[in-house]
Amino acid sequence: MQVGHIHLGIKDLPAAVAWFERVFHWKPVFRNERMAVLPVQPTGVILEKSENDAVATLGFQSNDVDADYARLLGGGAVSLEAPTDKPYGVRGAYIKGPGSLTIELEGPLKNPK
Repeated sequence: MQVGHIHLGIKDLPAAVAWFERVFHWKPVFRNERMAVLPVQPTGVILEKSENDAVATLGFQSNDVDADYARLLGGGAVSLEAPTDKPYGVRGAYIKGPGSLTIELEGPLKNPK
């Protein structure tokens, strides 16, 4: 089996959808008052109206963490941690997503040793 999609509970669904549209330029492929399906591949992400925000991290593989991080900040994202080479062999960065979501960018080391 493979993961088909992930549901994430969001208290303020319209604000979360607007955040993904502004920062990632993703318009939902389906949306109603209860949910929004984001065009994420290969595993779908569904934002679902909830009483509580899900505490979760969406991790994205990036070929250029620094460039993607700068692009997302340019779209209005807020930095939690600037790109750095991690001791476990990747370059990573974190931004604040909507609600209680964190967005993680991970890619190849900038200066591999």
